[in-house]
Amino acid sequence: MRILLVNVSAPCYNLGLEKGRLWWDAQGATVEVAADIPSLFLYGYNVVWISAIFSWHVPALIEIAQIAIRSGCQVEVGGPGTFGVCDMIYAETGLHPQATPDPRFERQQGSYRMVFWSRGCPAKNCSLGFPKNGGIPICSVPAMEGWRYTLYDSVSPAPIILDNNLSALPRNHQERIVDRTLAAGFGRVDANSGFEPRSMRPWTIELWRRLPLVVWRFAYDELGERKAVLRTIAMFDEAGGIPRRKLRIYCLAGNEPIEACEQRVREIQSWGCLPLVQRRRPLDWVGGPLPVLYDWTEQLLINFQRWGNRLSKGIPFSEYRRGFKNRHRSLSFFERVLSSGL
Repeated sequence: MRILLVNVSAPCYNLGLEKGRLWWDAQGATVEVAADIPSLFLYGYNVVWISAIFSWHVPALIEIAQIAIRSGCQVEVGGPGTFGVCDMIYAETGLHPQATPDPRFERQQGSYRMVFWSRGCPAKNCSLGFPKNGGIPICSVPAMEGWRYTLYDSVSPAPIILDNNLSALPRNHQERIVDRTLAAGFGRVDANSGFEPRSMRPWTIELWRRLPLVVWRFAYDELGERKAVLRTIAMFDEAGGIPRRKLRIYCLAGNEPIEACEQRVREIQSWGCLPLVQRRRPLDWVGGPLPVLYDWTEQLLINFQRWGNRLSKGIPFSEYRRGFKNRHRSLSFFERVLSSGL
């Protein structure tokens, strides 16, 4: 058997596809991994798996799947990026995506760069999974992985921990993660999806500070979370020895009016923490004009993210907007093209 695994989200590391590679290896197959491949070379493969981490990579997934199907290969598609666009993928390819963790190799043993110690998230009151305005959700975790945790106790530790709500995990499981990660001897550890202010407790900080965490990550995505965020920051202060500059706070732009989003960014700065601004993208967005809410436009979201991650400590967003507009008025078309990546 010759197997081709295609990561259309390359160069991003694709944990699911890497597990799939080891699963096929264990069955004696010859496996190759690529980001894309010309149709001429597809005729040598029996099976082609194509994976997208993000929804905006799904058009590339569909194009490669169509080529592979025409080449006579057995084709499967999947990955978290397919979750919000399953119907579109089926309409274009006739394939039902594996949009949830694949039971064939979800627990495949191996040495990986990243790890899930659990799946699921119990935060049922989170408006990102169930928007208040009834729109398309921007967080797929509860629907994809479940409202109840599935705990993994036999995985190999990795320096990047991807669990979606570490601080809400049962205490004994958090202790298991920290103990085994510490024993692995990593010089740096990143809890990438981080902690949840509503479920943070003083003992959580004391436990996780045993690891060489690069930073502490949690979110302030809506003004309604302000009280919980301030309570969490106070817990870090009481713990002592953790400077506020090591608190990296995700700040979603676009799920509230501009004024509210700017308030959150400015507050994070005033608390001595670092805002990590992310644009709101619905789970079914595959490219083209980005759907927006309230007083936002797509360009304003782009500008806000630039401002929030670079200049928010120095100037208000309104001043940045005026400067950006005036600067672009004075540039020639050619100069605008050259500066578009700024």
